[in-house]
Amino acid sequence: MSKERAYHRTRFASKDSYFVKTSFKKLILLVLVSMAYQGIWAQGQDAAIQVLAHATKDKIMLRWAADRPLAWKKGNESGYIVERYTVSRNGAAVIPVESTTLTSTPLVPRPLVEWEILATSDDNAAVIAQALYGDDFDVDTMGSVDNIFAVNKELEQRFTFALIAAEQNYEAAKLAGWAFEDNTAKPGEKYLYKIKVNLLENTSYPIKEGSIYASLDFYEALPIPLGFVSIFADGNALLNWNFNLLQKTYSSYILEKSTDGNTFQKVNGQPIFNAQDSKDGEQVSLFYSDSIPNNKTFYYRVKGMTPFGEVGPPSQVESGMGLASLDYTPHILRKTITDGDNVEVEWEFPEEGNTEINGFQLRRANRPEGPYKTVKENIAPLARKTRYTGLGRINYFTVVAMGKNGTEKPSFPTIVQPLDSLPPNPPKELSGQIDTTGVVRLSWKKNEELDLAGYRIFRSNNPAAEFSQITLSVVKANEYLDTVPMANLNRKVYYKLIAEDQRYNTSDFSKPLVLEKPDLIPPSPPVIKNYEASEKGTVVNWVNSSSGDVVAHVLYRKNLAFEEEGWEQLVRIEIEDPTTYVDTDVSPGRPYAYTLVALDATGLESKPTAQIVVNTPKKLYAELISKFNGVVDRETRRIRLSWKTDEENISEFLLYRAEEGTSLALYKTIAGDKRSFVDTDLVVSTKYRYALQLVKKDGTQSQFKEIKLTY
Repeated sequence: MSKERAYHRTRFASKDSYFVKTSFKKLILLVLVSMAYQGIWAQGQDAAIQVLAHATKDKIMLRWAADRPLAWKKGNESGYIVERYTVSRNGAAVIPVESTTLTSTPLVPRPLVEWEILATSDDNAAVIAQALYGDDFDVDTMGSVDNIFAVNKELEQRFTFALIAAEQNYEAAKLAGWAFEDNTAKPGEKYLYKIKVNLLENTSYPIKEGSIYASLDFYEALPIPLGFVSIFADGNALLNWNFNLLQKTYSSYILEKSTDGNTFQKVNGQPIFNAQDSKDGEQVSLFYSDSIPNNKTFYYRVKGMTPFGEVGPPSQVESGMGLASLDYTPHILRKTITDGDNVEVEWEFPEEGNTEINGFQLRRANRPEGPYKTVKENIAPLARKTRYTGLGRINYFTVVAMGKNGTEKPSFPTIVQPLDSLPPNPPKELSGQIDTTGVVRLSWKKNEELDLAGYRIFRSNNPAAEFSQITLSVVKANEYLDTVPMANLNRKVYYKLIAEDQRYNTSDFSKPLVLEKPDLIPPSPPVIKNYEASEKGTVVNWVNSSSGDVVAHVLYRKNLAFEEEGWEQLVRIEIEDPTTYVDTDVSPGRPYAYTLVALDATGLESKPTAQIVVNTPKKLYAELISKFNGVVDRETRRIRLSWKTDEENISEFLLYRAEEGTSLALYKTIAGDKRSFVDTDLVVSTKYRYALQLVKKDGTQSQFKEIKLTY
């Protein structure tokens, strides 16, 4: 193949061809456009091999490409090695993994002479051959191509166009050493394929190997293209279908046309594909405009093409014919409201167009964009005015010329509004809420009047006072954001709305909407007035909080005898209850602390009152010690005391002693498990009085048990 022939095949000259971003995303446009605008094959970035795999019924097809121009060049020079690793067989893991090198020698581009036949029949093969073997690679200006592939260096041009061409011709990719078919794959086995460049390990330009997981079990029949629709116009058919739905399967499409619905011929010289990088979630449609003669039926269908050269089943067939459009358009001159809801519409239309139409239609809509409904038809071709009865508040009319061949030519719409003094209905179903920052969100049911201009919003802090308008102009939506101050004493805000039409007629006020501000201010604290401790319990009296929104007071108690215990809620007293509480659940001889808080309706709590400490009186029990005896032993100079009790959980015994003429004083503290004591600190001829008291672990104390002895 001559260099001149190969060069000319790089032109892609068909007027209906498109350049695309294919499903081989990592290999072509995304990488290349990024490099073109970021200084090309970024120095210091690691080059890598990107791989695709596709399973048929009896083989696995592989495609790969280097993602840097220099890596592409080195891969062509050194060749590619294909390795296969069997990781599972019939659902069981293969241990150790079986590895096989599928290429006996590295895959490199085939000699130029072997490209002749394929390059002669396919432009893409010619482009690859020129990129690999041409002395130079200058690409003529091709419209949008200049904008997409704004590259400056010859290597980058070869790299760019070679990969795009390989995307369109799988056989050419195999000739170039960028594709491989594994015909030894077996059902039930799953493989990991690795593609690497045959480089020395110590090379100064490393290229990462590529890998992909594949199996014959992954085979699926190619799907039918979806969303194929057509629009037929004057001398033209516009075909449209969805690209996103099957972009993981099909990288490009073939459009076919037929005149009988049975025999179809390819329309596009080059495959059709998407030329722009769509954003995530953005739907992309492919379009093709085909010039056709009018008044003749044509049939179209589309087929998808995979990056592996496979062509899928055709889509549904779309058919239609082009019809010559009318050369003349009606133009509404004037509209005259005669009486009440009647209007006379007058238009102009060239006389020479009378022979091309069957007549006119008058169509009406509530909005300029429609939808329009035919309200009068079969208007004679020579007529230039008509009357209509039944005007609404607002009306849009258009006059449509009805062509004899079924085409239509509408006039521009015109508005007709009769005199209107009828106001719209008041807004209904107002609702809203105020957040803690003072932002008010209002909403209401949208009015149904067609000529509604919007709403005006009024606000007041007092329902008996005059409401002030807070909107400078009409609000078109049926919602509104307002702000109110939170640091004032007004707890409620009131809103009213009116509706206004395009003739400035206003409705009556809506029913007022009452919104309550969130309560951010805690109530004032109550005051404990007095308290009293007795054997019956602790009586606490207080003065209620002065805040008007208080709903209850809560009394808390803490037992100070046990440091580990915290405050416990003693009682919640509703605001209407008495301001006194008697705490009977207390132990004698213990210190207790009390405090009180007020609660409002929103749950806010006042500061607690200053705590009061109450010491409950000790409670004495008489019969806790049943016997208390003493024996004087002068020979050993001692008095032996003994006692009996049936009580348990005894903490200690307190022994008091007094000589005649003196008061009892604590003499000894005796452990709770003892039942006797020997007193040796005695004086001869002295009268002694002893008293014994029992103390339980809960603090309960007995009455004194006394005896008198003379030593």
